[in-house]
Amino acid sequence: MSHSLRRIAALSCLVVTCAIPVVGAPSAGAATSPAIVPSILKNTDQYLTSVRTFFLCGTAKCKKDRAALLTNAKSAMSQLTAQGTAASTAKVQKKYGPGISLFVTDVRMLTSSYHEYFTTTSSVTLSGLVGNIFYLTSDVGSDVNVLSAVEKGKPVAFSLWVEGEAATLVAMQTDASALQSSTATTSIGIYANQLLEAESHEMLAHAHGPNASFNALLQTFAHNQLRISQSEILFLRGKKAPMTETQVANLNVSVASEFAKLIKTETAQIGRAHV
Repeated sequence: MSHSLRRIAALSCLVVTCAIPVVGAPSAGAATSPAIVPSILKNTDQYLTSVRTFFLCGTAKCKKDRAALLTNAKSAMSQLTAQGTAASTAKVQKKYGPGISLFVTDVRMLTSSYHEYFTTTSSVTLSGLVGNIFYLTSDVGSDVNVLSAVEKGKPVAFSLWVEGEAATLVAMQTDASALQSSTATTSIGIYANQLLEAESHEMLAHAHGPNASFNALLQTFAHNQLRISQSEILFLRGKKAPMTETQVANLNVSVASEFAKLIKTETAQIGRAHV
């Protein structure tokens, strides 16, 4: 195993015991097909803020207001899920197709993690799901940024597009760190690698931003992380893997270098946008 439990340890403090908020069915006022893009552009950021505020609560004030924040998050998820459902069958202009498709997929995954958070009894799974909600809300935010640029007929700015990929990189770094902890169990190792697999696939789905060289770096990094995680899961289950442990260790060195290059490139691109 090659990396630590940073997200699992750091996010476990965010987990609280509370009633299960059921995401309701789409309301009668849910967006109709012709209005789905304007609805997404107008409302989604507000929904995401409500969800993030509840799940990423870290201050004394927000902890004091957890009940109210939960009510807001429940309402926001209900509306966001309704938007995703409407978008999945909406007939939109061809130019919106790719963005709508990603939006629908990301909302579905966010809804799944949201529901699982309130039904699982595993503290490790709880903290992992908070991480999922962190990067998936960012991915949905990026989808909205892309749709907004399309609506204006302009290329999306790198700093707006990269929101989701940046959050996914953070999630991948913290999940990968779980594999090096001296207290990591086999089940934690398998779960962390499963999270990394999902994050790699999500990264690949979004790796079509405004900077071609950055896209290529993302794709290489995600493909290599997939290879590592798939083999490590098999190792941990006592099964034969596509790569040897030595090959996995060597590829981990490459992935660490690729990660550092991604962060450096991302920082430089954002810096240029603010010059």
